[in-house]
This record gives sequence, C-alpha cells and structure tokens, in this order.
Amino acid sequence: MTTTANWEEPTRAPLVTSCKQAARLVSISFERRLSLREWFSMRAHLLMCKTCTFYGRQIKALCAIFARHEEVLANTPASVDEKLDDKVRQRIKDAMGHCA
Repeated sequence: MTTTANWEEPTRAPLVTSCKQAARLVSISFERRLSLREWFSMRAHLLMCKTCTFYGRQIKALCAIFARHEEVLANTPASVDEKLDDKVRQRIKDAMGHCA
C-alpha cells in the first residue's frame, strides 16, 4: 500500500484505480514520468471517468497558466516590502518548470 505523503514515491497502482488514486497519478504525471503500470492504470481510469478527466484538464490548464506567467514573475520589479529572496524566486521558477 502506498502513502500520499511522498509524491516522489513510486506507486503500486492496480490496473483499476479509484478516483483518489487516479487523481494522484494525474498530479504526479506533471512532476515526473509515470511508470508504464502507473500510466496504464491512470489512462484506463480516465477512459471511464469524466470527472477525473476534467480534473486532469484543469491541472494541465493551471500548469500552462503558470508557465506563461513565469517571464512576468522574473521581470516584475518588486517593492522593498514585497521583494522575494533569490532562493525563493528560484524555487518558484523550478516548480513552474515542472509544469511545462
């Protein structure tokens, strides 16, 4: 059995998954490449479940929005009160790069 605490942890996805497991796999798929078993499990579920398919489209749209606005974040001067630490800015850029 897998835990949801560590997203990087490989899953032991059965061929038929619950909506909860399918949503987890959809989310993970934007962060790393799924194993063949995970991918087939997710795809089989998405073929049957319109709700999870819609969820996947929403996540993909959000990633696209973040990717489009990455340049805006990098080029927007911040006031003294709002200036982010360079390490924080880099972490945000790195996280947004996973969505591309």
